[in-house]
Amino acid sequence: MQLSTPLLIYPPFADPTWPYVSLPTIKGYLQSKKINISIQDFNAEMLTYLTSKKTILEWKGTLQKRARQLNKKQTSKTKISMFEKLEYHRILQAIPLCELDFSAALSLLKSGQAFYEKQNYLKQRDRLEVLFQIMEATFFPFRFSFNRADHLVAPWDFELLGHYISHKKSPLDLWYQQKLAQIPANQQFIGISLTFISQLPETFYLAKLIKKQLPNCFIMLGGATADLVAHELTAHEARKLFTYVDAFCLQEGEESLAQLLPLIATHGGRPTDYELEKIPNIFFASNSDQTILHGPCKVFDLKTSTAPPDYSDLDLSNYLAPSPMLLYAPTRGCYWNRCSFCGYGFNQSGKHRYREIPIEQAAADLQSMQKNFATSNFYFSCDVLSPKYALALAAELIKRKIKIFWSTDLRIEANYTLKNCQLLYKSGLRAVAFGVESGSEKILQLMDKGITPHLIEKINANFHQAGISTAWMTFLNHPQENLQDIKKTIKILADNHKQIDQFIVGNFNPTPRSPIACNPTKFGVEKIYYTQGDIFHLFPLHIAANDSLSLDDKAQQLIDKKIDQLSSQNHLDHYPWAGAISTHHSFLYILKYGQRIFAAKWPKLKNSRAHFSTQKISDSEEQWDYLLANYLQGALRPSDYIRDKVPTALHSFRYFMRWQKKL
Repeated sequence: MQLSTPLLIYPPFADPTWPYVSLPTIKGYLQSKKINISIQDFNAEMLTYLTSKKTILEWKGTLQKRARQLNKKQTSKTKISMFEKLEYHRILQAIPLCELDFSAALSLLKSGQAFYEKQNYLKQRDRLEVLFQIMEATFFPFRFSFNRADHLVAPWDFELLGHYISHKKSPLDLWYQQKLAQIPANQQFIGISLTFISQLPETFYLAKLIKKQLPNCFIMLGGATADLVAHELTAHEARKLFTYVDAFCLQEGEESLAQLLPLIATHGGRPTDYELEKIPNIFFASNSDQTILHGPCKVFDLKTSTAPPDYSDLDLSNYLAPSPMLLYAPTRGCYWNRCSFCGYGFNQSGKHRYREIPIEQAAADLQSMQKNFATSNFYFSCDVLSPKYALALAAELIKRKIKIFWSTDLRIEANYTLKNCQLLYKSGLRAVAFGVESGSEKILQLMDKGITPHLIEKINANFHQAGISTAWMTFLNHPQENLQDIKKTIKILADNHKQIDQFIVGNFNPTPRSPIACNPTKFGVEKIYYTQGDIFHLFPLHIAANDSLSLDDKAQQLIDKKIDQLSSQNHLDHYPWAGAISTHHSFLYILKYGQRIFAAKWPKLKNSRAHFSTQKISDSEEQWDYLLANYLQGALRPSDYIRDKVPTALHSFRYFMRWQKKL
């Protein structure tokens, strides 16, 4: 029997407008080592299924059946809970929406002409948002979007995952079964890339289906969120992971797979524990007694990366855009690596230090991808490029006459003079995102950003004058921040509005492995804790040491009003649409209409009439929001319960279900 080709899968739900960089990068590297693998992007392929008339018709039938059940319950003596009432009203809202044509929206957003007509773009964008509204009613109480798959209230734990899987709450259950039926019965290895938190439920859903259909197949998870999940669990909880998969790949996977896949081919299945322990970055449970074992830690040397990402397995026409844009990672890690709030790139572990692909190799990679995949648009998917590297790469692209357009994230640095920004523009840089964070010098120092408000304004002006679209990422409520600090952030945004093309104002939340999370008292945080349901520690909560710095309701309303006023001057949107920072759609609009395309409000889309009165639905949502706020006030309060010396709050799927049944 012919050996099966190892398969790597990118699962839903994530940005469907471009292929993520991780699996093509691994494929390119393994191909250079004469190891053949196949990659599939389920996240992009699912779009046709989700928008098909057949799927929508099936969901409509499910909604109508459930509506009859709840309607019958309401008219009988059986009490209907507030939770069921919320579901009922969402179903009533969703049923008439099933008449819309969602497959047409998909086609139009892939059409070069229709995509660039603002009114048409907004109409089709809204149409796909409505699709998620139908999904949320059909698979209540779960919520979905291109960057979300979660429970209405509860964080993911093994009990909630079990409920999600056993009750077939994935909107893709039937489609998965069709896809898995195409996999050979002798498949020896499948890897799933769990990169974003929004992919977590579908990753475990898929893994369970694969285990059932292919019990002898070795299943491994990798990716940034997989690393977080495995890192934060106790040994007892970690063993539960291995009822879904055989191993996790922590950190980077190139060398892990280069050593693991030949062993699996030799054995025809799982290697011995002794062999697995020698493979770098592997995390698994012993076959004999379920002891948790680790392979040695290894940081990948980018200088050995002699092959560009290989996107050849992926049909680029599957992606939700009229033309392709490919991701490329010429660097890994962060050269600054000091920001108080940041744990991105595992920067506190010491295992993901800043590294660079040699300039000549990076330029050759881009030239190769441009030729092989017929695209000139690239996003450099990096934590950040150092100024020296960015300028050297720009010079090399110009020297080789490689005509591409690119976008990336950069730090505010004095090196970016107007002359250097003009060099970057000449090389094809058309959009850049800055982590500005704050307009307060005090807070920037607390963050250890290494920049000042004056430098922020000066460098942003240089990029703007060079013709490069700039986006600012800021956030409020950093520990020890007061009202005056917040006002300074809003002021710097307002003062520079004519030279900022996009911006976002978020709120501080502790990030796992960040300096604040590792040493909270140093930053004025009394404690960092988790809910009992957040077993993966993906959503840290915190209590400030000085409550007097917190905004009262009046001050908060004032700040919200000022942010709304600022936002009303731009066309801003959420991920992955045009108007969001560092998205494919935003970049295409910048190329088409210029750097200031989002600096003015787009014309409003004419609202269509509602199919029925929404008053009852609004009332139901209002009642629910009030009750939920009261629940969370108590459920998110840290208790005396201790697990591994970490305070916890009562909130979990189980605790929530008990509460809602009493309503």
